[in-house]
Amino acid sequence: MDMRKMAWVVSIVLTLTLVQLAEAQFGKSAGPKFYSDFKPVVGGWSEYQMTPKSESPSKMKIAIVGKEGDAYWYETVMEGGRQGRSIVKMLVSGDPGDTKNVKRMIFKQGNEPAMEMPVGMMEQPSRAQEARGKIVDKGVETIKVPAGTFKTQHMQYQNGEVVDSWIYKDISPYGMIKSVSKDLEMVLLGYGTGAKTLITETPQKFEMPQMPERPPRRK
Repeated sequence: MDMRKMAWVVSIVLTLTLVQLAEAQFGKSAGPKFYSDFKPVVGGWSEYQMTPKSESPSKMKIAIVGKEGDAYWYETVMEGGRQGRSIVKMLVSGDPGDTKNVKRMIFKQGNEPAMEMPVGMMEQPSRAQEARGKIVDKGVETIKVPAGTFKTQHMQYQNGEVVDSWIYKDISPYGMIKSVSKDLEMVLLGYGTGAKTLITETPQKFEMPQMPERPPRRK
């Protein structure tokens, strides 16, 4: 295979991997963003129904499934849609919404082997960049969702788009009860403690295809 064709293959592999990771977590929409403080508690979990505009609902469970030193293992499990079950597990030293906090990332799709991905492959705008928007405190509101009735703090994030979030601080890791934007609605289905990781196997390392060496030119 010549160098140009090999470069094209590598590009396709990387593109498909990134698309699969993004769609496995969030579908076609931009995905959920949490505009509340990240307060990890080992074993704490919360599960949501996500309803993107013009798409079928899916479920997302987020959990803190372990700790290494000062970093936490943050696991996201998506159920439903074309991808079936997908799991993304990240070792984070702070809010997972800021990519600089992500130290390791493991991905598992369905029954496929778990794969450890290069952290740099998921570069996205950091939370610091998003923080240029305005957050408005709309006051205390009592709302009812499938997980129960909660006395929440209603916060509205404004930065071109508007995202309304209802927060109850005692639920790990974000305290999110409900979130509504023009493209996505999330509601809390359940929460609790005692979460364990669903990735129990040793992950394989993702390896980039190697470029073949060019044969020496004939003189």
